[in-house]
Order: sequence, then C-alpha cells, then structure tokens
Amino acid sequence: MRQSVAPGRASQAAGASHAATSKLLEKKKEFDAVSALERASALYLERIEAISEDCTIMADAGQGYHQQ
Repeated sequence: MRQSVAPGRASQAAGASHAATSKLLEKKKEFDAVSALERASALYLERIEAISEDCTIMADAGQGYHQQ
C-alpha cells in the first residue's frame, strides 16, 4: 500500500498560511504608515492655514497703519 501524502500537504498549507499571514501583516504596516502620514498632513495643513490667517491679519493691520 502506498503511503499517504496528506502530512506533506499539511506542511505546505502551513507554509502558505505563514506566507499569507506575513504578507497581510506587511500590508497592515503599510496601511498604518499611510494613515499616520494622512493625519500628519492634515495637522500640517491646519498649521499652515493658521499661519496664513495670521499673515493676512498682519498685512491688513499694516495697510491700516500706512493709510493713517
């Protein structure tokens, strides 16, 4: 009688499962990094907009002072 190949298949499945889990973990890390970059970019934009508003206020104040 021929020996079963099922035990060999189980190890291949485990290897494939490990590879899939590894790839999934890598994709999750990439997703987390992109999410962090999006949050940082949004905060940076808010800060730049606040600086722009401050500059506009200073420019308007300078115009008012110059016209007196």
